[in-house]
Amino acid sequence: MSNFDFDPGDTPAIGAHPAADDGPSEASQPPARDDLPPGTGQLNPRALATHSRISSQDRERLLRDLSGTGSLRRSIKIDQAPLTIKQFLRGEIDLDNELARRFAKAPLMTSIARSPQDTRPASRATAMLTSQDGSAGISLDLYHDQGLTEATFTLGYMLALRFRLGGLSSYDKRRWLDLMRREAGAAFLWTSRRWEDDYLIFVLRPNYVRMYAFSPDRHEASARLTHPVARQLINWLDVRWFHTGRPTP
Repeated sequence: MSNFDFDPGDTPAIGAHPAADDGPSEASQPPARDDLPPGTGQLNPRALATHSRISSQDRERLLRDLSGTGSLRRSIKIDQAPLTIKQFLRGEIDLDNELARRFAKAPLMTSIARSPQDTRPASRATAMLTSQDGSAGISLDLYHDQGLTEATFTLGYMLALRFRLGGLSSYDKRRWLDLMRREAGAAFLWTSRRWEDDYLIFVLRPNYVRMYAFSPDRHEASARLTHPVARQLINWLDVRWFHTGRPTP
């Protein structure tokens, strides 16, 4: 592990809301949040307007892709999509809010370690994301020879869920990187088979980035990433995907 570049990210303050002795009346208090993490719940009006506009753009972009006018080279039947994606495409739900409710208290990844951290060729490159107390983590493994990207979510020392994204096209990788460099919105990282294979969804929030993983085998996982950790992960993937030579046999 000594060859990993370790760079802790900034962690948003987490704690109970301060008590108000002589504050506003109960009627004027914000609605209860059910002890959700900071950044979860309703956005302020300005941020909510931006979120709604970008969510609509994400929906239209996804519909273009799935109709064959975007990145897909074959037709995929939208009526066979997972229920959550189908409802999002129909405009019936807000994808961010729906997934946030399902995984409201996902662990927060506050540090990242990468190996190698530069453009040195390697048959396997790994980024390890960990929570502040070390109880949860995500490993992103890139297998150059196999063209495989793998995400493994771990909890404690007893449980791991692995999601395999094989055959990601350069277009899909670049599209995802570009969407992840926005201030808000959702970005899907998946192959041309979309939900028929394992896939990842990232949602950019004001306080952190939510990362979701789904498999047609009916297992799911989620975590939150601080923005510094997310930026370092994005930049590292950009380097490893597009600026690294082939490893020496």
